[in-house]
Amino acid sequence: MLFKSQERTIHFGLLLMRLGIGSVLLYQAVPKMVKGSARWAAVGADFRFLYAQLPVEAVGLAVLLIMVLGGLCMLSGYFFRLASFFLALLSGLYFMRFMKSGYITLPLYAAQMAFVFAGFIYCGPGRYAVAVKLEKKGG
Repeated sequence: MLFKSQERTIHFGLLLMRLGIGSVLLYQAVPKMVKGSARWAAVGADFRFLYAQLPVEAVGLAVLLIMVLGGLCMLSGYFFRLASFFLALLSGLYFMRFMKSGYITLPLYAAQMAFVFAGFIYCGPGRYAVAVKLEKKGG
């Protein structure tokens, strides 16, 4: 009985983390994505240190797509580990960008999020995910 109670607590904690991170990702990325190429260029300019000849709009759009699709995957549980991998990679890139800029707190936050996403890769979405519920009904 105790194991089942602890297991529920773990899965509910994963659900809260997924919903919180996914909603924040969507809240942050969707308005920038909808406002067009000027906003994409602003996001892409953050990663100027990575590329030489790619247009900043394309880089910004790719970053925003990763954030939006990652947020949707966090909320639903579909392709959760793949999305966690790309979000961990993106957080690592933000870490490098903030380190080069001379910030003190922002690199730590970006590294923290990279490790959270790495933990999600290991743990998975938990039992309380739309993808898990639909798989149980179908199989």
